[in-house]
Amino acid sequence: MNHTFSKNGLKIPSIGIGTWDIQGSSCINIVQEALEIGYRHIDCASMYENEKEVGKGMSNSRVDREEIFITTKINTTGWTPSKGNGPYLKNQEITRSFDKSLLDLDSDYVDLLLIHWPRFETNLGDMLEILYKLKDEKKVNEVGVANFNSHLLKECFDLGFKDIFCNQIEYHPFLSQTKLLEVMQDFEILPVAYCPICRGDVARHDVLIRLSEKYLKTPAQIALRWIYQQKIISIPKTANSYRLQENIDIYDFEIEDKDMLEIYGLERNQRLVPNLEINELKYPFD
Repeated sequence: MNHTFSKNGLKIPSIGIGTWDIQGSSCINIVQEALEIGYRHIDCASMYENEKEVGKGMSNSRVDREEIFITTKINTTGWTPSKGNGPYLKNQEITRSFDKSLLDLDSDYVDLLLIHWPRFETNLGDMLEILYKLKDEKKVNEVGVANFNSHLLKECFDLGFKDIFCNQIEYHPFLSQTKLLEVMQDFEILPVAYCPICRGDVARHDVLIRLSEKYLKTPAQIALRWIYQQKIISIPKTANSYRLQENIDIYDFEIEDKDMLEIYGLERNQRLVPNLEINELKYPFD
């Protein structure tokens, strides 16, 4: 599979495999199988508590580390406040957590390190400064964010961090992110879509079923191709071997403009991931 987008000279495969809620041998096996059938983009996170299994799956695959694009995420919630200094995330704790991620992944570096949620027990400027220091130390190729709205992206720029690689957001045919995507385009921040097939809901919609019959593809493939044609990266999650192959078989057809527009029209503000982690922010979701 050789379909990538790029920024700052770093290429990121347009389809990756998400690993949220996949544990133990299932995680090891699906990561290994994904790499063996052509995937080169693996998305994980400290919060998922499966980085060791992801690392084992990569090792078992015998694919060279340099060929694999690894994304992981810093867990910015649940840290113990330092006594007498108010709630904040200590620098050494962030670094220690990331070093554990590298150890578990059995890698000297990751290609992309994200702030997982925009809720901190430190402040955004300090958090970004720590991550960019890890980049300076060559432990991270690029720094990005996840679940940031347009106001927070602007805050990153106002703080002087104008080289955010990507913003990982929920995006699928039933959730419009128009305003946020426009801001990301203005800031040249790559969008990465999680839950791109809406946890299987796309397979039950009449329009997507009809289009799947027209293009001789599955509804999931229609949704992933729709996202790809917007120049957006997808990280669908699956622990199913058949779905694994299905999700990367989207490069041999093109959705017509009128059908693209019809899929845009399916928006119904359906959000799968609740904003429980960021409901205290001064800015709501876009």
